[in-house]
Formats: sequence, structure tokens, C-alpha cells
Amino acid sequence: MRAHWRGILLGGLALSGLPFAGAHQELHHNIELNLRQMDETSAVQLTFTIHAPELLVGFSEAASAIYDSNWLEQRSDQELKQIVTLGRNDLAGRFTLRLDDGEPVDLAAKLTFENPGAIRNGGARGLPPGCLEAFLELSAPEETHRLRLDHARDSGKRLLLVIDRPESFPGVMDVAPGSHAVVALRGKTDEPIAPAGAPHPDEAPGRARVLAITIVLAILAAMGLILTRLRRSPRGKVSGS
Repeated sequence: MRAHWRGILLGGLALSGLPFAGAHQELHHNIELNLRQMDETSAVQLTFTIHAPELLVGFSEAASAIYDSNWLEQRSDQELKQIVTLGRNDLAGRFTLRLDDGEPVDLAAKLTFENPGAIRNGGARGLPPGCLEAFLELSAPEETHRLRLDHARDSGKRLLLVIDRPESFPGVMDVAPGSHAVVALRGKTDEPIAPAGAPHPDEAPGRARVLAITIVLAILAAMGLILTRLRRSPRGKVSGS
């Protein structure tokens, strides 16, 4: 399912006329929040998409290069271990998560990653070239009502937070660096995104257009769901780096 909405989002951005470095490049941070099994498992599942080249060379250099579908396949086990370690620390520095008014989640300790073989095979599941995924599952008993996500001011890119609820089309929240989002875990009424303060100079002129396009893309993503299966194919995960 994620492969379909991600393709729709990137394709929509390409058609919108917004600055776009090509379909190979992750222009946003991407997180999927899966609430479909909440009633059965009392757990919140999050999937983070990581553009691995940025971890090694930085965003500017990674944005100016083209990474084909074989880029991760050509990495050795040792290189993938380094990428996982960098990705773990990068996510922990960019995002802060907490359930209700609880303590922040220790992302660096709780994130899990796939084994090297599954990471190399990400393109076959529809991940953009050079991208891998990290996973987080949080226990959320019935008395837990909301998830707060803080996006670091110096994050560099906006966050597209896709919320997948039972018997509902996915919703998309566009979270700017420095902002935070509060998601209702039971029910469908999310709190408005808290503003980040002064917008980044590069973002201000096109902000209204970006928000309008995000709404359109969310509708397209919902339409795409009708044509896809909602179950994720099984994959091997490892908890260590």
C-alpha cells in the first residue's frame, strides 16, 4: 500500500511544477502511521522512509546526483550497517514522539531495521532508489488517546505524515520543520498542526501552493487505495544495527 501512495505523491509533485529533482530524490521526510490494528493489538505502528545517500554525503550533494535502483544492492553488509546506524541517529535527532503527556520515546533504542537482504530488495517493493525503511511499534492501551510528533527546526525538509485508519482513506499531514502534529489514536479528529513560527525563506513564497497540492495529493492517494491491497508483504526485520 505504501508504494502506491508514495508513487502518487511523488508523481503529483512532478506534475505540479514545484521544484523537483526527479523521481529518484526524496523531497520530503516520509512517515506512515498505521492505526488499522489498534483495536486488535493496542499498538501504534510507524514506518519511516530514509533516503540513504543523504546520510553519507548530505542533502545538497545527494539532491544533485542520480541514484539508480541498484544503489543499495551494490552496498556491502558493512556499508549497510553504517547506513542503519546513521539512519537510526538521524531519525532520533529529527523527530520526537510521545504518547499523551508521557516521556519522549527513545527512538535510537526502539527503531528496528530490515536485514541487509531485505534492504537491498527495497526497490522491488516500490521504494524509491536509495531508500530504506525503519520501523517502530508503540504500545497504546485503551487509555492512550493521542500521539504527538515534534519535527526539529533544523530538519531541512518538510514531513509528509500519512495516517492510515481502519475503514477510512489515508490522511496526509504536512508538517514543517519546527512544527508539531498531534494525532488522535482513537477517533478521527486530529489537532491542527502547531505553526513553526517564521517560515524558512525558501518556503514562504510557495507555502499556500504546497498546502493546496498536499490536499490534492491526499485525495489521489485515497483513490489509489481503492486499487490496491491493504496488506503488507512479509519481510524480515532485525532490531539491532
